[in-house]
Amino acid sequence: MFEVEFKLDGMKTVPTHKNCGFALGEKQADKFQRELVKSWGFESEDD
Repeated sequence: MFEVEFKLDGMKTVPTHKNCGFALGEKQADKFQRELVKSWGFESEDD
């Protein structure tokens, strides 16, 4: 799983990589969201 912190970009929160500060790409953000939901014990909407 990525080490992520959320930063404001205008009125949106953007997941950014904690070490380098770059915003996660679309694929990385999707993967992060799936892993996060799975780690919380919820079923994914995709399943």
